[in-house]
Amino acid sequence: MISPKTRILDYLERRVGWKIHRQETVSLLGKSYRLIRGTVRQKADYDDAWLLALAREAHIVFDVGSNIGQSAVLLFHSGPIEQMILIDPNPSALSQAAENLILNGWSDKARFICAFASDQSNETKEFFTVGTGAAGSMYAANAATASALGASFTVSTVTVDELVERHQIVPDLVKIDVEGAETLVLQGARNLAQKQVTRFFVEMHSVPGVTMSENARQVLDWCNQYSYNAWYLKEKTQLIEPAQIATRGRCHLLLLPAHFLFPSYLCTLAQSDPLEKVHIS
Repeated sequence: MISPKTRILDYLERRVGWKIHRQETVSLLGKSYRLIRGTVRQKADYDDAWLLALAREAHIVFDVGSNIGQSAVLLFHSGPIEQMILIDPNPSALSQAAENLILNGWSDKARFICAFASDQSNETKEFFTVGTGAAGSMYAANAATASALGASFTVSTVTVDELVERHQIVPDLVKIDVEGAETLVLQGARNLAQKQVTRFFVEMHSVPGVTMSENARQVLDWCNQYSYNAWYLKEKTQLIEPAQIATRGRCHLLLLPAHFLFPSYLCTLAQSDPLEKVHIS
């Protein structure tokens, strides 16, 4: 039976559109975690199973666009994570990500960077978001609710390369989910790419003035410049031409150094597969 307090909080969430800060005990693939409500999705997103599988081989991770820690929880659950840097421009979201990791004993392996990951450090960007919204963006049109409410703030930028140098660690996995700014993040990881040891798991978007096809062309140009191959995960095929994903509004790529083989364990995982499929495959 739902308590009166829960009913009131649920009503406020629906009316205001912001998540009320609450904790809950969540069962995730046989383990229990204490998490902020909404951290683990009831239905798997496009990429949850892929990320969970990739975490098996992840030791040092950069979570770019961490929000409240949805991906971080999956990564820590599945992988032998030794160090993780969580990067997000939204201080409200990042503080909740920190709380999730603290509650479950992972904070000693994590650093939290409140900044906008981009191609240059020490600049400022206007960032549109409401509360801890997971769809915050530098593009007002990609954050329609925040834009309509005038909910934005300026935030400093940082590059992946600067964080590698500052913390003297080299990630083997970089997850990028930045609502259209993915090519900026990649351009800020040029030195890292040249090391040829890092996998980039990228959520792709079309953005105002840049179609998915044009965004894909920029990513392919980056791959060609730094000897990477791009793999379109829905089809498990190498991305050769932008036309392969031109009609997608959102999709996921795995960028691998050219000498890396495509992971066989991803071949049986479809887009939006439940997390349980990772342990069956």
